[in-house]
Amino acid sequence: MSFFRIAKCFEVEYGHRLSKHPEKCRFPHGHSLKIEVVIRGRKLDEHDMLCDYKALKTLVADLIERLDHAMAFNSEDPCRNGFEGADERILLFDAVDPTTEVLARWLFEGISGRLSGGGWVEAPSGTKYRLPDGLELERIRLWETSTSWAEYVAADER
Repeated sequence: MSFFRIAKCFEVEYGHRLSKHPEKCRFPHGHSLKIEVVIRGRKLDEHDMLCDYKALKTLVADLIERLDHAMAFNSEDPCRNGFEGADERILLFDAVDPTTEVLARWLFEGISGRLSGGGWVEAPSGTKYRLPDGLELERIRLWETSTSWAEYVAADER
């Protein structure tokens, strides 16, 4: 089956604590995350594009902003209490550690539903961009370091 793919990358500073980790990762620490969003579809639009990159950027902007300078914790981690007062920058994952794999799934789930119906997105400039029908999120690849990444992939990928 043939299709087109495009990708858009984002970078944010992000911290987490892995409460179940046996070594250093059990302490709060940060990463410069590189987030790769890959979408696919079978046909090009009237501008000969699968989707405008600006439309994709606008579609995911709030999720990327939610991660930027955020600190992520397992909701059951007692250490999160030490970060009270910074609630707008705390990201809790329900009973799981915020590993790179968990974060990739969180992003995938947050983005995939937004693509399914097509529609329009409005950039901060006020320009509206069309999301063509038939777009699918293929994968989220999340680089935690320059040598380590995890990804969450659509179910029909092999």
